[in-house]
Amino acid sequence: MEQKEEYLEKTNHGSPLFPIEYYHCLYPAGLSALPVHWHEEFEITYIRKGSCTYLVDLEACHAGEGDLLFFASGMLHGIPEGQVRELETDSFVFHPHMLGTGKDVCGVKYVGPARAGEVRFPAVIKKDAVESSGLAEVFEKLKKSFLGKGEGYELESEALLYQFFYLLYKYVPHKRITSENEEVLEKLKNVIRYIKENYQRQVTVSELAGICHFSEYYFMRFFKKYMNMTCIEYLNQYRMEIAAGKLAESSQSVTDVALDTGFQNISYFNRVFKKSYHMTPTQYRASMQDISE
Repeated sequence: MEQKEEYLEKTNHGSPLFPIEYYHCLYPAGLSALPVHWHEEFEITYIRKGSCTYLVDLEACHAGEGDLLFFASGMLHGIPEGQVRELETDSFVFHPHMLGTGKDVCGVKYVGPARAGEVRFPAVIKKDAVESSGLAEVFEKLKKSFLGKGEGYELESEALLYQFFYLLYKYVPHKRITSENEEVLEKLKNVIRYIKENYQRQVTVSELAGICHFSEYYFMRFFKKYMNMTCIEYLNQYRMEIAAGKLAESSQSVTDVALDTGFQNISYFNRVFKKSYHMTPTQYRASMQDISE
């Protein structure tokens, strides 16, 4: 959509290491409650009381008490002026990285397509379906765990998000182009396997394109379309996850970690790491030590 960039929400939800946040909202009747916006994160909203008409990708969607709203990455949504009747909602907004970054079958087959809009769920899941599918129960468990912040609540929160997606796919009608996706999945699995086996050395676009028997130009477009990032961004992201683990769990120097994960230029490693984790490698190591103490 032209002009869509102006509606991008730039709020940080949660933290770089745990990108999820909970919101409880009350909207008086008649208020222009929620300007149309979009964000990279997924959003799950449960309507506690009242009703409203959402504008979702410019289509009007009515939602009432007990209904669940699911907004995928990049989906325009908001509540136009006067379309609220004493609305009370609970929401979780979380980055797709909470469910992995596309390097396994769950990411490629389920989370990635939902993020890219290739699998579309209804924006409003009605009360009867929410209750019969178990989605309401999972939502309540997620809220209790997240707000209680007991020992291991991060693990439980992430597990419940996976369970939520499992129930979405199992019980909620959705559209998928299966024949194309199966072929795409197989090609991407081969590329991802190659990256995992070779990330410690220089990997070229030409090598990756050859795995799919594509030209470099076509491969770059193909990878960007289905993975929502370039192949180099993906390679660096994978290297960053390995590097983060080494920084947290070993006493290797930052230079050694960079070299072990395929970076020959330490300054470039530092820039990529900071872009990924919003802190330097040294700061990341210190933050992980603080968490473990």
